[in-house]
Amino acid sequence: MKAARIAHISQRAPESWQDAMSRFLSLRKAQGAAPRTLRGYEENVRAFFRRYPTAWSPACRDCLLDYLAQDGISPATYNVRLKVLHPFFRFCVSQGIFDESPAEGLKYRRQEPRIVDHDTDDLRKVLSAIPEDTFAGLRDKALFLLSLDCGIRPSEALQLLPSDIDLSACRARIRAATAKTRTGRTVFFSDHVKTLLERLLAARPEEWNEGKAPVFCTSYGASMDTHAWTVQLRRYAQKAGLSRFSAYDLRHQHAIDYLRNGGDVMTLQKGMGHATLDMTRQYLALSDDDLRTSHDRASPVNALLQKEEPRKRMGKLRERR
Repeated sequence: MKAARIAHISQRAPESWQDAMSRFLSLRKAQGAAPRTLRGYEENVRAFFRRYPTAWSPACRDCLLDYLAQDGISPATYNVRLKVLHPFFRFCVSQGIFDESPAEGLKYRRQEPRIVDHDTDDLRKVLSAIPEDTFAGLRDKALFLLSLDCGIRPSEALQLLPSDIDLSACRARIRAATAKTRTGRTVFFSDHVKTLLERLLAARPEEWNEGKAPVFCTSYGASMDTHAWTVQLRRYAQKAGLSRFSAYDLRHQHAIDYLRNGGDVMTLQKGMGHATLDMTRQYLALSDDDLRTSHDRASPVNALLQKEEPRKRMGKLRERR
């Protein structure tokens, strides 16, 4: 039997950055990147080439350096841009567009993590601003407390289905398909959250379950996105007199309060779904008050020079009559 011959197939390199971006996004989608991640890639790559139309040329390196060296750019913005353009240019090298990545040798900047530490009274004010006499209000209150209780990502919470919730065990299953890291995990919640979830699920029309409407859906049974939840949460925060409050603040707050209340970093990492412990540590920027309290409690000098209370010397005991 004559062996079949395999023709050599060569792939034509993309002729434009739009073509390259399209191929790059298709690859990342096939690799399991989340829709939000794909949107971030597209928005940032498009922003770079719109600002520098001549960058699709040997001048790309110079354009990139100018893009990253803009006056007033914060380390966070710098890192976001580089985090997107690094893999895109590596892909371009693999496609034969560039001999070397224009981002080769560029490193991320060190940035101080943003401390998110809302006062307990402020959290109560926001919670009190959320009504419970409507489906939307009940949904938002349950979502607020679930997010604070287990540190679930907003995008993960908004994709939970009723079948993902185990009320008897007070736990929720985050499916691999909806997790940011594409690794499934289980998170746990308190009885207070259980009570609200029971009421929320009981208020749903039966047809919503047949249509697989998410637990935290709109009043019409449609899916919500992170932006819609953030806008809603900010309205409650403004009503409570707070100038700033985001959906991700609840995740940050969970991390800090979890440690304050005796939790350990290892279980926190697993619950929050971080791939590495370093990622968890970035969330745990303790406030100056925490450092002061810990220092006063553990200070060797305080222990050494602490004045002892004068001891009372017992004299002759008197007989009780």
